[in-house]
Amino acid sequence: MIVNINGKIFDQHEAKISIFDRGFLYGDSIYEVTQTFNRTPFMLEEHLDRLWRSAQKLHLKLTYSRKQITDEILKTIDALDTDRAYIRLIITRGEGEINLDPTIAIKNNLIVIAKELPPNPTWWYEQGVSVIVADTIRTSIKSVDPSAKSGNYLNNIMAYEEAVSQKAFDAIMLNHEGLVTEATTSNIWIVQDTKILTPPLEAGLLGGTMRAKLIEIAKKHQITVFQENFNAKELRMADECFLTSTTRQIVPVTTIDSNPVGDGKPGKTTLSLLQLLRKELGIH
Repeated sequence: MIVNINGKIFDQHEAKISIFDRGFLYGDSIYEVTQTFNRTPFMLEEHLDRLWRSAQKLHLKLTYSRKQITDEILKTIDALDTDRAYIRLIITRGEGEINLDPTIAIKNNLIVIAKELPPNPTWWYEQGVSVIVADTIRTSIKSVDPSAKSGNYLNNIMAYEEAVSQKAFDAIMLNHEGLVTEATTSNIWIVQDTKILTPPLEAGLLGGTMRAKLIEIAKKHQITVFQENFNAKELRMADECFLTSTTRQIVPVTTIDSNPVGDGKPGKTTLSLLQLLRKELGIH
């Protein structure tokens, strides 16, 4: 693992930032995660587009240009020198006095973390994973908008802790109206009577780049995806369920709250979409 901090590359044990950085003090930062396929970052432009949207939502002024950020990401990938890498880009508001006033920080800290990414476990796709519906409610759009990918992640951590305590793979979070939003680090989808659904952004969730890619691929193959609300009861009654994220791709969900989804095996539609996605991305 290596870390690029403001253009300088360090070994993971040597990488340091100030304890007065607002990302450390307040979670006052934004970030993106992608991976490389054959040393090429997946949907980098789309990730940077979302980074800029996150910055706007948090009124975080970016002191690095898009080209500078791109160059640092590519430089870090070259330095790591591996085909498949996990890439985490973090931009904090910067350093300043211990004060909530965001104008105190005048220059961002830019961090790129890169590490070799091993293959995902095959059992994810062959057996599927278990999830729970968390008691922890997703942060409201009127609070810290979940569509901003910020370093303030405690809401998701609390939900994930629930999953860990129940020995589940992940937790599904509802909004204040009891509607499904997303998992802690993934978007969620269901299949009911051959109808493919995923919650709309208005439910209060992060629009994942893999979510967008799958919608694009489905449309290309004349497969309709419905962005519609559904509640926890409808989630549990689904014929199929799966998660999507940049690093996980499509992961079948076969158990929700200890109850089987459908016949308890990865669904045909889920596996068909996974095959289409891998073909599109050139993954074997």
